[in-house]
Amino acid sequence: MKKAYLRFILIGYLVTTVFMTEGVAEDNRPLWEAQYKIRPSETARLTAADVVGPDGIVYPNWTRCGVQGGIPAVKAAARIEEFGGKADDAGDDAAALAVACRAVGEKGGGAVVLGAGTYYLDRQVTVRHDRVVIRGQGAERTRLIFRYAVPEKEVVFYGLKGGDKVHRDTMIELHSAPTGLAKMRMELDGKPFYTWERGQHSGNTFWCRTGARGLFRTYKEGRHRLKGVAEYRDGSRREAEIEVELVAAGGDRRELASSQGAITFLGKGYVGNRIKLAEDGRRGAKRLVLEHTRGLKAGDCLYIEGPATARWKTLTQNACKWGLYRVYEAVIEKVEGQTVWLGQPLRIEFPVIDGSYVREVKPIQYGGVEDFYLEQTENLWISSVLFDHGWNCWAKGVRVKKCGRYPVYGRAAKWCEIRECVFDDAWFKGGGGTAYTGWDRCWDCLIEDIETFKMRHAPLFQWAASGNVIRRGVFHESDGQWHAGWTNENLIEQCVITSVRGHGGYGYGMWASPPQDQAHGPNGPRNVVYNCDVRSEKTGVWLGGMNENWLILYNRFVVEKGEGLSARVFSFDHIIRGNVFILRDQRSPMVRLLTADCTGIELVDNALYGGDGKVWAGKGRPAVEKGNAVHRLSGAKRPAPAVASIYEWQQAHAK
Repeated sequence: MKKAYLRFILIGYLVTTVFMTEGVAEDNRPLWEAQYKIRPSETARLTAADVVGPDGIVYPNWTRCGVQGGIPAVKAAARIEEFGGKADDAGDDAAALAVACRAVGEKGGGAVVLGAGTYYLDRQVTVRHDRVVIRGQGAERTRLIFRYAVPEKEVVFYGLKGGDKVHRDTMIELHSAPTGLAKMRMELDGKPFYTWERGQHSGNTFWCRTGARGLFRTYKEGRHRLKGVAEYRDGSRREAEIEVELVAAGGDRRELASSQGAITFLGKGYVGNRIKLAEDGRRGAKRLVLEHTRGLKAGDCLYIEGPATARWKTLTQNACKWGLYRVYEAVIEKVEGQTVWLGQPLRIEFPVIDGSYVREVKPIQYGGVEDFYLEQTENLWISSVLFDHGWNCWAKGVRVKKCGRYPVYGRAAKWCEIRECVFDDAWFKGGGGTAYTGWDRCWDCLIEDIETFKMRHAPLFQWAASGNVIRRGVFHESDGQWHAGWTNENLIEQCVITSVRGHGGYGYGMWASPPQDQAHGPNGPRNVVYNCDVRSEKTGVWLGGMNENWLILYNRFVVEKGEGLSARVFSFDHIIRGNVFILRDQRSPMVRLLTADCTGIELVDNALYGGDGKVWAGKGRPAVEKGNAVHRLSGAKRPAPAVASIYEWQQAHAK
């Protein structure tokens, strides 16, 4: 799987190379109106989404990242022992933890406290109520061992047993061992009604699910034989069959734990219908004019999307056929006629021409995990802790060993925090999205003071992630990535990254996917790297294209082979200032502007040690080149900017 995935990435690079020689505009101007490189004196262009920094550079606004008001000190509400859990007895404590979380949630919230010792989770636990915290006594004292497994020679229906009733809203889920798995199929009375087949992005999938509603259009109510079949690449197959009863009346009252995470905080997600915008949503604006506002009110959480239409994908030369790109989530402050006013400004445009729309979202809020160790014992593609449609959720003081997919992760999350955590290794490091630490489809979230080992990509942003901050982290044996999907206005600062190949990383210090990459697509505007220390086998920063006004400021890049920074394909208006580049191969320039459409780039006050002695090379030319110094190869200290943290500076100067 890993080799096939890397071959696919290589094909994307080759397509990009062809594109670079054929798709350049004659005058090399950007393909859309540039918006993000703003001078402090251009006051008419400044919006609520912009902050003028102490160095005269205009930055994105990160003043509202992380849990709003800070992570609260949540009072203890129950002990797991009150619900049947017991440390150090080797028994399954999952049911006790799930019941405790539900009981505490139904009473308004609080912390479920785990004592010192080892607890075992033989199945997944899902929290569905706001303000529930799972708290241990510290990662050295409280251990959770997640040991859910699918029997090696079996296939099983998850949460469904012989004799159970199946209603219209029942979800039917099938689990099978993932190694060599090629296909899963469900049948009713011998006729297939759902099939899953392994694809390029299937990763280490072990489950599939489908709704039962369609069965009632084909089958009569009553008893039927439900069969699950798993087929493997070696030609073997495994089967399971149970009798179930189709019942149209009523609903399924079971609450199956999500198979996405060992512990999942699960919001209700999107509700209601889409409402299209009547006017363009403008960058920096705090209002949206909709076709109507029926059903919306102050305090509602709003999902905003500009679909990836053929027009937009042509404009951005995006070859990826799937994914999420232009998205934001915000709170409605007030509704006036067709206008909704938001609590935060938009970071990007949401054009009417692309069918931009809003939809209400109902997240889970103020849930958290604190102060325990969590280890997974089986090679299953499942995250350790997942905030799924979570707002204002957090992980603090958690150590994760050998996650199945991601250690602690947000998906469709806002204002979440991961802090003071350690993530060590992952079971699966092939393709499909795995062994990452960062933010995925998340907005205004914060990672601070963490350390990772043996991840593939860390720190990482992907799929419409916007306005997030990752700071003061130490990332061993992984590369930094803007991995996919028009990520924009994210900050990586005061981080230490040591990028090596061997765990699925690409070997670059930091990498941004190119537009012709059919698995990831391009990344969006104004991502920032500030006061970091990055060591890599290959190029320090590799920008794939369509990147507007990225800010690479006051960092040190130590590169074994390749450029300090390489840009291509309408990568424009960047400010590269105050960095130290140590290039050990002595054959590469500090910056390579590979294509002539890399315009408006400023190279200011950087220091090059080693390389070929050239500040820049390539078909592109910098718009500004001044104050750069070239030295013989030697060691050099990290830059010491007057403001060590632009994030903290913004917090201190927030209006």
